[in-house]
Amino acid sequence: MLNRLPVDVNPFKLVEQGRCLAGVVPLQQLPRLAALALDGTEDMAVTLDFTRSAGGRPMIKGHIRGKLLLECQRCMQPVTIDLDAPLQVALTTFESDERPEQEGLEAWLIEDERLFIQDFVEDEILLALPLVAKHEQCEPLRKLIEALPSDEPVTENEQEDVAASAKKNPFAVLKNWKKPE
Repeated sequence: MLNRLPVDVNPFKLVEQGRCLAGVVPLQQLPRLAALALDGTEDMAVTLDFTRSAGGRPMIKGHIRGKLLLECQRCMQPVTIDLDAPLQVALTTFESDERPEQEGLEAWLIEDERLFIQDFVEDEILLALPLVAKHEQCEPLRKLIEALPSDEPVTENEQEDVAASAKKNPFAVLKNWKKPE
């Protein structure tokens, strides 16, 4: 069983010591992620290796693993996302004029020589999530209504849906408006 990670650390001291932190970040400590996740989401297993890049820059290499239960944006049913996110960021300060991008690294700004582990982990998880949570194959919650006329007959329910959406659209009255000649 992994340990819980500290709340905040001085990452530059950990780089000098060549430390590696491994532990679990409970979902309730990640409020932005918890707002997206459904019941059944696991806590996140995190490994953070405080080291130096090939160019000598202080950096964090690591991994975040866990299972997230999100809502599929097609069928609105739960979908499991297996998160296996490698991370590799260079640590920078305001005074630093180094460019981590030259080594192909993303920069992480450190203020007051403190890194809040939960914030760091949560940001990395949110960046690793798919833009849209969805099953590989599923049916949409509601059938899509085509805007262009088709040869297929329209059912009564579809006509009601179109009429309801037209009532809600304040610009629907403009469809019959013609420009004066």
